[in-house]
Amino acid sequence: MGGINIYCGLFRGEEKSGSAFEGVLAEMETVASAAEAAVIARLKLALNNASDHIIIQAADARLLQPLLRRCHESLDSKLVVPGHPFDQMARDEAQGGKPTALKYGAGLGWRAYCARNLLKAFEVADAEAEPVALVW
Repeated sequence: MGGINIYCGLFRGEEKSGSAFEGVLAEMETVASAAEAAVIARLKLALNNASDHIIIQAADARLLQPLLRRCHESLDSKLVVPGHPFDQMARDEAQGGKPTALKYGAGLGWRAYCARNLLKAFEVADAEAEPVALVW
């Protein structure tokens, strides 16, 4: 897998911005309500069984949107330079992180990048009743 891209309606996430999706899900799962945790479990199962994409229904995106917003805000506040995940990605690598592991969720910068783009997609899903597609 070269990276995960995020789509919803006319929204196109930044290149490979969904790559840390599993890391973002794991972060969200730690503070999820029972209903949110059930959706996260379904998404994780879909991700494990998928060959090249998963679809997040608009209703699931709507339910998870407040949780994802809090997750994004938390991740952004941990960045050395808030609002700049690329700076953090470079810092994560400089600290000896393996680039592939960082990209797929171990890196703070990659998780912040993913959460930012995923939140935009969830907002579009909520406003337009469109599903979110994660494609690799």
